[in-house]
Amino acid sequence: MIISNKKVNKKVLVIDLDGTLYRINTFHFFIKYLLNFSLKKLHVKLLYTLLKAIFLRLLKIVNHSKMKFLILKAIKEYDEIDMEGFVSSLKEYRNQLQILEDATFGIKILATAAPDCYAKIIALNERFDVCLATNTPVANYQHDFENVRNVKKQGVVHYLNSIEVNHLDTMVTDHYDDLPLMKISKQVVLVNPSKETKDILKKNQIFFNIV
Repeated sequence: MIISNKKVNKKVLVIDLDGTLYRINTFHFFIKYLLNFSLKKLHVKLLYTLLKAIFLRLLKIVNHSKMKFLILKAIKEYDEIDMEGFVSSLKEYRNQLQILEDATFGIKILATAAPDCYAKIIALNERFDVCLATNTPVANYQHDFENVRNVKKQGVVHYLNSIEVNHLDTMVTDHYDDLPLMKISKQVVLVNPSKETKDILKKNQIFFNIV
């Protein structure tokens, strides 16, 4: 999702969502939101699908990506889900990232594994130029369905190539899942990283700052 076409300054900032821009996993909160929605609206079919997907994940019959696919596929027919309301409910969990206000960045990208159905609203509210997130399913499950790791990197690189930019200046994240993007970024900024994340970056000889 391209939010703005301005490309005067081509200094690039990429920011992750879960654990970075927000100090929570927004998808976990989204699942709770959907469960409450299905109960309040008496959408028995949706409730059953949600519980089944969660149960399959708990039993490790499906991975996290497949669970996300099943849930996003199930909600496609429910236009009355208040995505704006859900995003508003997350405000208290937002981290104050000063770098997002840095006017020297001409291209600001929100790159996340979170679903685009609400990530694009967050991106718009936060004045990102582009939102790269996990798309709503349109076909059968594929292993690269979720916008994470190398898939996320490829999406960022593809977008930058489309506007004739071949560099990434700053990557802001909390987790080593973004290692593919960190490897091509001139600067890495970590938000509340775990010891494991810091150790993995040091092992890969990636210098980083912590905020």
